[in-house]
Amino acid sequence: MCRSLLLYKKDRMKILHISRQFYPCIGGTEKYIYEVAKRLIKNGFKNYVLTLNYNIFNKQQKFCKSEEIDGIIIYRVPGFGYYKKPIPLEIPLKLFKEVDIVHLHDIRFFFEIAIFLKNIYKYKLIYSTHGFLFHTTDFAFLKKLIIPVYYKPLIKRFIDVIVCVSQQDYEYFKELKNNVYLIENGIDYEKFSRIKREPIDGEFLYFGRIDKNKGLDILFNVLSKMKDLKWHLNIVGEGFDEVVNSLKNLAKNLGIDDRVIWWGFLSEEKLFELISKAHICFFPSTYEGFGFTLVEAMAAGCICVANKIKAYSSIILDNYNGFLVDFRDIEKTVSKIKKILKSSSSEISRQAKLYAIKYSWEEKIKMIESLYIS
Repeated sequence: MCRSLLLYKKDRMKILHISRQFYPCIGGTEKYIYEVAKRLIKNGFKNYVLTLNYNIFNKQQKFCKSEEIDGIIIYRVPGFGYYKKPIPLEIPLKLFKEVDIVHLHDIRFFFEIAIFLKNIYKYKLIYSTHGFLFHTTDFAFLKKLIIPVYYKPLIKRFIDVIVCVSQQDYEYFKELKNNVYLIENGIDYEKFSRIKREPIDGEFLYFGRIDKNKGLDILFNVLSKMKDLKWHLNIVGEGFDEVVNSLKNLAKNLGIDDRVIWWGFLSEEKLFELISKAHICFFPSTYEGFGFTLVEAMAAGCICVANKIKAYSSIILDNYNGFLVDFRDIEKTVSKIKKILKSSSSEISRQAKLYAIKYSWEEKIKMIESLYIS
């Protein structure tokens, strides 16, 4: 149940995280904020989240104005307009006045407001990239025009620190200003590494947000050429109805709709059950800022087959701790998946778990704290 909340007295450093979405909506950015904030709280920081009061994928799903989750104080405001850059209808000035750090996690939400208020309230302004604006090719021409003349100049002048969550983001921003740091995303390694693997032959899994850049359409095209094998695909995650319905229609047209199970949002317990049974976990995204779910699956020892994009190629060494394919090359991808299904992958699983240790949150939190305090 939601309850009204009062701002605490300013007796220790206060961090305000800003993002279009936060729990109960779950995606990579939301998970990042949650994992960072709950660890900072243990270390004596106070953490707030400012977000929308509705699900951007389903505006009918509304959330309460304020609540607390695991010590994280959440303030939600109404908004309107296109989901890519919603306009907030309330500005909680008291919240901005109280905090020491404003940490932007989405440059499309409260960006300009946070810059303006920085001149009044003198807080430190930090921006975490999370893939910046390159997740899809939507509005590619407009992005090409607006980024160099609008976003980059504002970031350079007003953002105090840029935190790049992946090597590709760092390469993009490193020349912009001095205070650019590479701190890759972390995962709750202990939690995922404890999942007991009991894979079932032919049981496939995709988990994460459902969107255009996630590549489920090209995965379906690949799997449609494997009807001679026994398999089914579990899909865990949510997205816009139009995207989900389009994918369901594609699966039907390809003749694989009876093999695809749409779970929607699942509890952690149920997700872990599916991860434990997965023969292969697929990651067909055409663009990612990092690859949260890939590293989580690796921490569980899953056999991961990922698209050959920059973010995934910096994590997976092909045929060592996972497999990289070009999902658009259907014939080669089908051939490789069939080989994986026939072979023993115990060493791949072991190496995946070992590699994922480097993404444990502990060291990364120390680095983030140092940026707050310095």
